[in-house]
Amino acid sequence: MKLSSELDSFVQSHLNLQVKISYPEHHDFLIRHKLNECSQVLDVGTGNGTFAVRLAQDHPNIHFVGIDKRKHCIDSCKLSQNFEAFQVDMFSRESTFDFSRFDGFLMRYFLLHVDNAQKILELFKTKSKRPSKFWIIDLDWSQFTCEPQHETFDKLTKLVKDFCSKISVESRGGQNVLPLLQKLEFQNIIVENIPFSTQTIPIDELALYLKQEIQCYSIMSGRASNDPETSEIVQFINEDFRTGKYQISYGMILVSAELN
Repeated sequence: MKLSSELDSFVQSHLNLQVKISYPEHHDFLIRHKLNECSQVLDVGTGNGTFAVRLAQDHPNIHFVGIDKRKHCIDSCKLSQNFEAFQVDMFSRESTFDFSRFDGFLMRYFLLHVDNAQKILELFKTKSKRPSKFWIIDLDWSQFTCEPQHETFDKLTKLVKDFCSKISVESRGGQNVLPLLQKLEFQNIIVENIPFSTQTIPIDELALYLKQEIQCYSIMSGRASNDPETSEIVQFINEDFRTGKYQISYGMILVSAELN
């Protein structure tokens, strides 16, 4: 999906906030699931590379490579001695990118946004060296809750589903990862649920994250800038949510798997 320069700038800011909020727990997950056993790690759908750059800084003995088919994302990446970024269309016949050099594959907020998740995992299964580690971090709508229930929060859930429908992907994509990996005979599959929530994230940071998420999905779903439903959701976050009366859990599923 092609983004305007204004929207692209907004998305870049949102990605940076996302990393700020999630890095400690997601990094801990990678450490607990054998990141340090890898020498070459591929960050698939790297975006602006912010997460991969932090990994590279924390693990100077591992070489990280980020790929994204969007040129403007790769152009925005900050490279380092052990982090490179390349524009790659994985299924282009002209692509000569070598997937076989990697023994670690990271996919953060990636599979939910593509309509060919199985084909991508099949490619990595065919091309990766053995043994290799895989880490998948994505949204989990079974853990997307608001207590007590609020009808405006339900509209936020619908907004995301509308976006997924627009790009022809399954809104519950994160939950489909486990059976897909099992079908493809990955081994040692471990699943953890670590949501963004009012229990773990300061309410001001979570409110800002949710508002940016709402605005991203609203724009990319083709809604007008003054869409009343979007405005209602933002108002709920700005007012009711900030009182602390509502406990929101923005579901995250973290999966590790191996090929031996």
